[in-house]
Amino acid sequence: MTSRDRWVSDRVTASRQPSKAVRRRVRDAFDADALIDLCTRQDFSAYGDRFDLAPARDGHKRFYWHQDNGSDVLAVAHLDHVQLSNRCSVVDTAAGPLAVSGALDDRLGVYVILEMLPRLGITCDWLLTTDEESCASTADEFVTDKDYHWMISFDRGGTDVVMYQYETPAMCDLVEACGARVGVGSFSDIAVLDHLGCVGFNWGVGYEDYHGSRSHAWLDDTFRMVARYVKFHTANAGRRLAYEDDVYDAKWWEEDDKTLGADDWMEADCGHDVDMANPHSYVEDGSFILCKRCGPL
Repeated sequence: MTSRDRWVSDRVTASRQPSKAVRRRVRDAFDADALIDLCTRQDFSAYGDRFDLAPARDGHKRFYWHQDNGSDVLAVAHLDHVQLSNRCSVVDTAAGPLAVSGALDDRLGVYVILEMLPRLGITCDWLLTTDEESCASTADEFVTDKDYHWMISFDRGGTDVVMYQYETPAMCDLVEACGARVGVGSFSDIAVLDHLGCVGFNWGVGYEDYHGSRSHAWLDDTFRMVARYVKFHTANAGRRLAYEDDVYDAKWWEEDDKTLGADDWMEADCGHDVDMANPHSYVEDGSFILCKRCGPL
């Protein structure tokens, strides 16, 4: 790539970013006290109804909270977290505002969907789950008669977007059109919600060391990613991004590389066929090879 090509590429990327006005609105919408409250809150009856499920084998309670706000978009976040301490503090530093809490994964995402998006004029239905950290998310048992246009979660460190089994070139284009980058992820609530028949996006929300004792988030990263989602939401309002099991994935692999031979395919340990020449079609979990939909264990 020549220096001029790089300059043109940088200009194109910059043109996709949210406007200064949108970024300013997002920053102004932030409420530190609300984030601190949601990091420690146990009762979410102010935000929705609790649905109790059959207890787990070890006897612990399983449930989710749900609220239908009349939206065609479902926003999902999980309430459980790895660290025992859920206390939160927000401080101003020379490098920008910083949030510190062992609960940021995913209480920062809870805050974004329950408080920040509504302040920005974005209405979503809410689904708050448990047991996501043990890969047994109660989202798996959520059912509805609604045909959602897409699902959104803010359950990811850093500043990229992942889509799991929902990823196609067309969906990547939609994400990149709002200035975000597409990454690779392993699991979150939306990965077990493909029975809803719509595409899901897990938006990075800026937290770091989220399973460790130094869990924190540089909130400028959070604001930047929320601004990109505002642009995405506005650009795709009224459009249903449907997901069809198997058929959807088959189109993705076909579009990704039309030159692959039959010798590249094998039966994975989960029983599904995967394309070993395409790293997007499978994951390695220890000694197991699993299709992207089933893995990791």
